[in-house]
Amino acid sequence: MEKPIKCIIVEMNMKRFILKRDGKDKGTDSVYPDLNPENIPSQYALNRTQNYFSTFLPDDTSFKGMIPEYIGDNPPKQVHTICDMHDFIRKKPYAQVYSVSKRFKELLEKFTIPNTKFYEGSVVWNEKEYPYFVWHILTQQFSFVDFEKSLFCDTNYFSKDAIGTEYYKVSDFSKLYPLKKEKKWDMWGFYRAVMKPEFREVDVYEMDYYGIVISERLKEAIESAQLTNVSITPCPIEFEISDQI
Repeated sequence: MEKPIKCIIVEMNMKRFILKRDGKDKGTDSVYPDLNPENIPSQYALNRTQNYFSTFLPDDTSFKGMIPEYIGDNPPKQVHTICDMHDFIRKKPYAQVYSVSKRFKELLEKFTIPNTKFYEGSVVWNEKEYPYFVWHILTQQFSFVDFEKSLFCDTNYFSKDAIGTEYYKVSDFSKLYPLKKEKKWDMWGFYRAVMKPEFREVDVYEMDYYGIVISERLKEAIESAQLTNVSITPCPIEFEISDQI
């Protein structure tokens, strides 16, 4: 393993944000429901022995017939609404997937999202069937990271804040978890995140335990559309582009 690296960091220049499900309806102070897929036609998609984090489900996978439900010990008896982004309840594919409304899907399709696919589905609520889609994002997309210029350090798993005093360079993503184990880190994280030039055009980027990283232009589009059950928070790291340093 290489020795710790001391360096001077220049000002970072690319803001990104974390996209996730909100969970709470701020208008009514109620929790949003999740979706139960137990009745969908493509039951194989719910098989937890099949890993779909790095590969897509078959093209004809159907998520039609999902039912909105609440989680918790004393859930409301009736679902008060359905929204633009849902997680799953009871069962879910072994993958990075979310159920999204038709309007959310149409918005996302206007942006640059590598390694993603939408499957047709529907939500049954109040005796009506609404078109929905399951958004599948392949994980651990580190092809855009410039490992020659990026640095990694001990990081708090929950806050994603750097907590170490030593910073290391690795040759590729496969070396990060062995480094974490060897150094007894809480979690690996970026000290300096340098990306390849093509990263400028990417609007959605799944980055391991950091979650779904989105561009500022997508953030603004989501906020302008006032999509429901969507949370957007600042990414704990900022990104540099390798051709600017």
